[in-house]
Amino acid sequence: MGNEEKWKANLDKVAFLKTFPGWLSSWEQGVGAKIKQVIPIPDQAPHSVLLLSQGQFIVTPAAHHEPQIITAGLLAARPQLEPVHSQAFQEYDHLTHLDQEAGRTARLENILNAIDNNLERIPELKTHLRALVNQWDKESHSSS
Repeated sequence: MGNEEKWKANLDKVAFLKTFPGWLSSWEQGVGAKIKQVIPIPDQAPHSVLLLSQGQFIVTPAAHHEPQIITAGLLAARPQLEPVHSQAFQEYDHLTHLDQEAGRTARLENILNAIDNNLERIPELKTHLRALVNQWDKESHSSS
């Protein structure tokens, strides 16, 4: 169930990202807009965010549809865009939190399923797990 929640949370975040107010998915949508600022996207060279009039923005060099690049551009331009789209950023932050939490839950379920699926095939797994839990208990008691 965790993997499905993670997948849905990510789909919801990406769907919202593609409708983010002011984001232009093509150059044609920016006709008539004025470029206000160009912001390089850290670690994504040669990509930049062009901030346009009326809170519009486009991620360059081409209009990108990949969520990873749009996200990087959105976050790079956040200080300039958030005053215009504060509610959208609140929603994006909320969806990002849900996506991260669903990912954490999915990882937990994957680990527990892997343990459960291997208990019969690897009998010493229980012994190793008990030893690990005992070690954690000793460490937590000594740090208290």
